[in-house]
Amino acid sequence: MNCIRQGCPGVLEERHIVHTFVRQGQPIVVENLPALVCPICGYTVLDLAVLDLLFSLDPDTVTPIGQAPVFRLPLPQPA
Repeated sequence: MNCIRQGCPGVLEERHIVHTFVRQGQPIVVENLPALVCPICGYTVLDLAVLDLLFSLDPDTVTPIGQAPVFRLPLPQPA
């Protein structure tokens, strides 16, 4: 499948990626997530079944395999 970004000549490739999102203020990191990724621009497509799986993940009922450090950079101060 060709990349859909305007002007990008890439062809989407099947890959397993690491995806991070925030739910209820808590970061969640998912490894080995199947996706289609453009090797040129990085455009990423997730299948609807994969999205359903992501939405079903609940840290209160599914035991995470580890913890990741979370860093917050300071916001720039107005001049």
